Amino acid sequence: MKSLLVIHEVEDKLDDLKKRIKLAQHAGAHLNIVVLGAIRVVPMTAAPGVPDFYYSEYNKELIDAGRARVKQIDTLVAAENVSATVTLECRDPALVEQTCQHHAMFSDASLFPTGAVLDKDLMTRAFNGALLESGAPVLMLGQDAETLPDVSTILYAWNGEPQAAKAIHESLRWINGKAKAHIVLIDPDENVMGPNPGDNMAAFMARQGLDVIVERLPGGARDVSEVLLEHATDIGADLLVMGAYGHSRLREWLLGGTTRNILQQAQLPVLMCH
Repeated sequence: MKSLLVIHEVEDKLDDLKKRIKLAQHAGAHLNIVVLGAIRVVPMTAAPGVPDFYYSEYNKELIDAGRARVKQIDTLVAAENVSATVTLECRDPALVEQTCQHHAMFSDASLFPTGAVLDKDLMTRAFNGALLESGAPVLMLGQDAETLPDVSTILYAWNGEPQAAKAIHESLRWINGKAKAHIVLIDPDENVMGPNPGDNMAAFMARQGLDVIVERLPGGARDVSEVLLEHATDIGADLLVMGAYGHSRLREWLLGGTTRNILQQAQLPVLMCH
């Protein structure tokens, strides 16, 4: 990965970004940093009687704070001798997905903190835009991570869908070819996937030099995310690779239940594609 996107909210702590700068420095990657803020739009009917200057004054303070943060980050990356582009984006919340989609298209992957994406509306919107429309993968890492994961054992969640195949192909661009790959299928349907589900993908990955194991696991009444994360622990996986699923409804991105559960519960790095 030679170009990484990081979303940094105007109100975020600068120390949180320092770890991502260290990560880019260690990886020898260019860092695309988007300083993101949500402006307040004057409502037509929702808040009658609120003067326009209330919103314009708030937005001016937000933009000023964003510009100051950009200067701080420019100073920081220069001191660390890291290649970086820092962009300020103060947007109507309804345009955040589109904005982050645009920036993600020019990066190898977008970095987001594991377990924190769904905590704040603005970060959720940024994540959705980067993941669901850009065509580029998203890599979920712990907030304290200062290096890309040193991968030797990978759990690949495989269900025969294009999103999962895309995640596998993206992972092959940067992982160690000698890694052990566990292709995991939960309750695979042979009527849909054909006999011996997973074998075709295993053959493809073996030709890439990976040591491949196909595992077909029963899900029972449990959620797929629970089975995957439990098995990741059992095999000592360094990385989970999976397709992400969602759909558009009234211009709002909605993630599927398994994807949301992984975002909330995963303790290991996760590479997702849509």
